[in-house]
Amino acid sequence: MNKSFTGATVLCPTCNTRWFVQDQPWKLLCVSCYLERKGKTAPAPPAPAPIEPTMLRRLVQLCHPDKHGNSEAANTATRYLLGLKGGQHG
Repeated sequence: MNKSFTGATVLCPTCNTRWFVQDQPWKLLCVSCYLERKGKTAPAPPAPAPIEPTMLRRLVQLCHPDKHGNSEAANTATRYLLGLKGGQHG
């Protein structure tokens, strides 16, 4: 059977959760399943760049619940940003 490989996006048959581009006949699995089969792990994604303290302070001020009627969204966003602030050194 002669398949044409034009970069179709297909579902990995091993994990059935990840999609990958099958642009070569030998690409049969997603990268994670391929590496797992080889006894290796995928490299960890790079850590996101930290938010500068002055920008973080500004973001907290902008989304603070006092400015948004104590909305749940404002509370959640502020809690998240304060968590980032607690994790930064400086």
